[in-house]
Amino acid sequence: MQIVVVDCMLDSLYRIAGILCGIAFNRELGLSDIGDFDGMACAALFKMKYPRGIVVFASPRDVKNSVLIRWTAWEFVGDLPCPGKVKIRADHHETNTPCAEREFYDPSAPAAAVMAIKALGLTGNLKAGKIVSCAVETDTANIISEEARILNAATKGARYPEKVKLAELLAEKGTEAVKDEFVMKLASRYFDVERRTEQLAERIPISEQVIVVFEKNVGISYRYLSILLNRRGANFTLILVPRGLFGVRAYFGARPNSPYNSAFLARALGGGGHQYAAGAYVRAFPRRQALLKILGLVKSELRLKKLNYLFVNKDGELEDRSL
Repeated sequence: MQIVVVDCMLDSLYRIAGILCGIAFNRELGLSDIGDFDGMACAALFKMKYPRGIVVFASPRDVKNSVLIRWTAWEFVGDLPCPGKVKIRADHHETNTPCAEREFYDPSAPAAAVMAIKALGLTGNLKAGKIVSCAVETDTANIISEEARILNAATKGARYPEKVKLAELLAEKGTEAVKDEFVMKLASRYFDVERRTEQLAERIPISEQVIVVFEKNVGISYRYLSILLNRRGANFTLILVPRGLFGVRAYFGARPNSPYNSAFLARALGGGGHQYAAGAYVRAFPRRQALLKILGLVKSELRLKKLNYLFVNKDGELEDRSL
């Protein structure tokens, strides 16, 4: 947990430095989601349009909680909620309310990058188009190309300054960046995480609703775990992981054409996302109260008399529990 807290603090410092540098040197500022390749693609497209611009990465929670992000005037925002002072925003999340001067917003778009390429006037640019295609593959969890597989892994394996460099490489080389040694190093870092996530997924029994509560953050990809469980047949998934000092991160997932709405549940907890993939962060003291709030909401909304879930203890052992 201490490593996660330190990483979050470093991310915040890098973010502040980027914003202040952009203001001081009168550079265009672009804000993109820090979590996945769709956000990375938006950042790369921004750098194609504004080579001198400065990319800043943040999470939806950062946008909500940071006074500096909401105070800053942004040239472009991609794949994130609107912080307030924005010229152009590209997004596809049904839970994000538009507010920019020029909105390229379509909840039915398969990726925010699909809107970003239009917003930034790069339609017809072959290099940009290939980046967008990879973003669609990754954001719809339908990765079929090697480029998308490597770029998705590199994005998730990168730390904050490495993400900035990756966005610059993509802007310069397009998807040919996958041949760069730096990119492959980042990807290999994440492939180990993927492997461990897949090993855990195989140990989890599948039912209509699969809810997994972690006693500690074990350093796997929880969104990928949710995807794997949905692929194996779970119509609804919820992964709960301790984050920070008093928080719990909730990853909601649902199979396409199932009756579940992940975004509705996430929104009720102050989060957001899509019908089939959404997330929220809940804080309380003690942390158990945050956990009970999330589980209680799910139990109520799914109209369950008893909520069964799988508890993963600090030793990695699985325990059946209920609420």
